[in-house]
Amino acid sequence: MSDSIPPVEQNPPRLRDIPPVEMGFLDHIDQLRRHLVRSLILLAIGTGVAFFFSDRLLGLITDLFKAGSSDKLTLLYPAEGFIVQMKISLMGGFVVSSPFIFHQIWSFVSPGLYSKEKRMILPVVFATTLAFAVGVLFGYFTLPYAINYFLSFSTADISSTWSLERFVSFSLQVMLASGVVFEMPLVVYAAARSGLVSVATLRKYRRHVILGLLIVAAILTPPDVITQIILAVPLILLYELGIILAVIGNRRAEGNK
Repeated sequence: MSDSIPPVEQNPPRLRDIPPVEMGFLDHIDQLRRHLVRSLILLAIGTGVAFFFSDRLLGLITDLFKAGSSDKLTLLYPAEGFIVQMKISLMGGFVVSSPFIFHQIWSFVSPGLYSKEKRMILPVVFATTLAFAVGVLFGYFTLPYAINYFLSFSTADISSTWSLERFVSFSLQVMLASGVVFEMPLVVYAAARSGLVSVATLRKYRRHVILGLLIVAAILTPPDVITQIILAVPLILLYELGIILAVIGNRRAEGNK
């Protein structure tokens, strides 16, 4: 009877040693399509939820203008109010659904990860969402400085007549760009930990990166120097934070060996 008992495997494969799943090109395309469709559905649901609060969200944005000027924002064409409401709903919907959208992004990447790395998806999604939310809030609370600067150009002979749609678009663009910018430490950390670049390389080309970040800030923000500086300074600081996180991560990895 003992002969029928299968031998016990002495060294069973560990969970972290299970290799990634290999997929063909068409499989990747199909997987990407599914995740994109899910992300769009989640964005549509989030936009629908944000639409019910669009008036309140609009008030939060227009309060930034009221704090620096006694003038009123202007509707310049018939559909402008509706377009503004839809833009705010879309932005609010993206913020609300961002945790689920980021999860879809990382789920698309997960087949190429080892089992141990897959367990980090939820913490990474949380960190990505938190960084994006903090960035959006940073953009919101720094907007008054840019607005007051632009309002200072009005004089006794020059009045400020700002379009509601242009002002809201400007504000949303700054907040969205700021949210994307705050992902910088995670991107730098992931690139260093995955072996794409080394910490020494990140430090060596620091000046080149700073120049590139200034260009990125100019692209992401409206065409004015003040807003570009407001975005460029955090970009540089976040890049340095990414290097620090990469150094800490490498030391921990070496200590666990």
